[in-house]
Amino acid sequence: QSVLRVGYLAMPETDPDFFPAAAMNFKLGGGGFAAELLQVLREQKGYAYGIRSGFSGSDIAGPFSVRSNVRTNITYEALDLVKDILDAYEEDFDEAYLVDTKSFMLRSDARHFETLGAKLGILQNISAYDWPTDYPARRQEIVRNLSLDEMKRLARDYVDTDRMIWLVVGDARTQMSRLRGLGFGDPELIDQNGNPVLE
Repeated sequence: QSVLRVGYLAMPETDPDFFPAAAMNFKLGGGGFAAELLQVLREQKGYAYGIRSGFSGSDIAGPFSVRSNVRTNITYEALDLVKDILDAYEEDFDEAYLVDTKSFMLRSDARHFETLGAKLGILQNISAYDWPTDYPARRQEIVRNLSLDEMKRLARDYVDTDRMIWLVVGDARTQMSRLRGLGFGDPELIDQNGNPVLE
């Protein structure tokens, strides 16, 4: 297999764009079977069992990343599809995507209160980030007010393949030269510590 990790350092969870951007990502790679990455790479092409994308962070900046494992012999094809999907996401995001996103986000928000662990998580966020005690309700209001223009703006700002690092852990002997076809120049071979390897 090839392990694929694509991403860049995006923003902290305390950034005003973090939660709306997480909503924007739902139809890209955060929504399970509803997500475009999974629909194309698993359901249509059979390249991967699973693939996800998302933002993570705390009070310091965290990454936006796309994560998957694929068969070695289709490493390039999978990455090329990921690139195409990411590049087209702003244009592809339409009213239907917006409706699906709002419906999911508002329904899933109710589950944040179902268990003691979920309630504890809310209290931890309030303590760690100095958020208001009603921040879950405020987030619901943010979701209700999300517009198509805003979602497209978030996709344009945060789903930018030129800013991303494309990391493949796999068989360099058979796959590395093919990766030039992605259009990012010559791939660099590194060792397990991240140091360049002289070929």
